[in-house]
Amino acid sequence: MTSGRHILLVEDESTIADLICTALEASDLRVTACASVEAALDAMERGAIDLAILDLSLPDGPPDRLVARLKTASVPVIAISGDPARLAAFAPGPTLEKPFRVRALLDLVRSALAGAAG
Repeated sequence: MTSGRHILLVEDESTIADLICTALEASDLRVTACASVEAALDAMERGAIDLAILDLSLPDGPPDRLVARLKTASVPVIAISGDPARLAAFAPGPTLEKPFRVRALLDLVRSALAGAAG
């Protein structure tokens, strides 16, 4: 994968967040992990984001404001959720239903970053 790219991970389940962070960092990606919409909005103020991986079920409510902000900044988003209805409502866009294989996520990340690089 492209080294130095910055991923914003928004996931409130620490076990899942740790697993995703480990896999992304092993692929030479920089990761900022946030457990809430507010923390993710704050993180966006601190630097450029190349891709966001976003859990659609967060403790401080639906991530609509964050998704709108990411779209305004032209940041691609991969949505993850254990709720198929939430994922269906997010379309179009890449989605993964929990539980998912890390390889499937890495494939989506690679594809999204390649598309964003063009």
